[in-house]
Amino acid sequence: MRNKTFGGIGILWGGAILFRWLTSGTPDGGSAAYQAGQSGAVIFGALMFIVGLYYFFRK
Repeated sequence: MRNKTFGGIGILWGGAILFRWLTSGTPDGGSAAYQAGQSGAVIFGALMFIVGLYYFFRK
C-alpha cells in the first residue's frame, strides 16, 4: 500500500512539473543558470513521473 501511495504522489508531482513546463513560455533573455535549472527540473519531473507509474501499477 505504501508503494501505491508514493507512486501516486510521484505521478501527481512529476505530472505537475511536466505540465507547468509544457504550458509556460520560455522567458526572453533568461540567464543560462535559469535555463539549466529549468532543464534539470524537467528531467527530475519526467523521472519522478515514470518511476511513480512503475510503482503505482506494479503488482
